[in-house]
Amino acid sequence: MSGKKKFVVFGGSNDRAVLAFLRALSVCGQRACIIARTASDRILRTQYRRDVTLVRETEELTLPILTRCILHVQEVSGCEKLVILPSSEYFNQFVLHHRRSIEALGCDIPLVESATYELLTNKRSATALFASAGVEVPVEIPALDRAKLPLVAKPIRNVDQQGGSLYPVLLRTPEDVDRFMANHAEADFFFQELVSGQSLYLLIHVSDDPEHIVLWSERNILQQAGGKSMLLAEACRFHEEPIATRLVDVLKRAGFTGLGMIEMIRAGDRLVFIEMNPRIWGPVQFCLDQGQPLLQAFIGKCLHDDPRRYLGKRARGTRQYYSWLGGLVEGLASGQGPAWHAPRWSRSRLATVCLRNDIYLRSDSWRCFLFEIAQSMRKVMHGRPNRG
Repeated sequence: MSGKKKFVVFGGSNDRAVLAFLRALSVCGQRACIIARTASDRILRTQYRRDVTLVRETEELTLPILTRCILHVQEVSGCEKLVILPSSEYFNQFVLHHRRSIEALGCDIPLVESATYELLTNKRSATALFASAGVEVPVEIPALDRAKLPLVAKPIRNVDQQGGSLYPVLLRTPEDVDRFMANHAEADFFFQELVSGQSLYLLIHVSDDPEHIVLWSERNILQQAGGKSMLLAEACRFHEEPIATRLVDVLKRAGFTGLGMIEMIRAGDRLVFIEMNPRIWGPVQFCLDQGQPLLQAFIGKCLHDDPRRYLGKRARGTRQYYSWLGGLVEGLASGQGPAWHAPRWSRSRLATVCLRNDIYLRSDSWRCFLFEIAQSMRKVMHGRPNRG
C-alpha cells in the first residue's frame, strides 16, 4: 500500500460543506475517496461521483459498518493511511466516541480531543467558556417564562440521550412556547434572551503552530426561518477587529485546533457571543470564492503536516456573495419566509444575486440545483402553502 495520505469523505450530511471541501481538494490538486450514504446521496448528482468508491446499503452507521467502509477504501485506493473528513455534528460525535478503534485501522481524525470538542460545541459550556474570558453573552433566563418573550431555547448538549440531534428553538410567541413544550423535554434546554442585530461569523483555521492562524469573516444577510441555515452572506471586516483576537485566544487556551466558526451578533453597542462550531460549516464555500485559504490550510495540515503547503492555491474567479437559492425556495414552498439580518432587498435583486452566486448552480453540481428547485416546486403543486 502507498504511504501517501488521502481523505475519505462520508457523504449524505452537511452537503454544502462537503461539496465546498471537495472543490478545495481539487484546487489543491487532490482527490478524495467518497463513501455515499445511500443511492440518493446528493454527491452522486455532482462531478465528484467519479470519486465515490462505495455506496452504503443503509443509512445506519455503526462501528462495524464504518470499519468495512474503511477497509474497502484502503483496498481500492491502495492507501494505508486515510484522513477522515469531520463533517456533520452527528458524524463527528460518532467518530470521537470510537476514536481509538478507528485510528487503529490506520485513520487520522483531525478533530481535537472529545473533552475539548464537547466544551466548544455544546451551547451551554461554550457560553460559559467565552463569558469567563470577558466576552458578552446573552442574558440567561433561569426558567421558561412567557412574560419574557422573545427567548431562544438552546440545548444543553447537542445530542440527547437517545442519540438524536437537538437544535436551538426561537420562542417569539405563546404559540411557539406551546409547540416547544409539546415536542421537547424542557430539561434538555436552557433559555436566553433573543438578541437581534447584525449576524457576524468569524471563520477560523488554527494549527498547532501558534504563529499560523487563518481568519476571515462574513455577514449573514438572509437566513432560513427559525435560525436555521444561512441563505445569503457578504464579506465583512469583523476578523480585523480587536475582538477577533480575543476570541481566538479563548480557543487557543482551550486547546482548539482545526476549522471552526464563531457566531456573534452586533446589537447597537453590544457584541454578543452566540455559538461556536468546532468543525466545517455550510457556507465555507464563500472562503473559496473570496480567495481565503482556510480549507487549503486545513488540507495541507492534514495531508502533509504543513498548513502552508497549499496557501498559494486559489480557486479561479471570485463571487461577491454566498447564496443558497434552493434553501430559500424550500422555505418559501413550505410557507416559511426567511429572516432578514439587513434591510430587505427587492425580489429582483435577491433573485439575481442568488442565481449568480448559488453554491449549487455551477458546472460541477448543477444537477443538485435543478433537483432542489424541482423538489420545492412539487411541494407547491401538492398544495403546501406558500406564504413567502
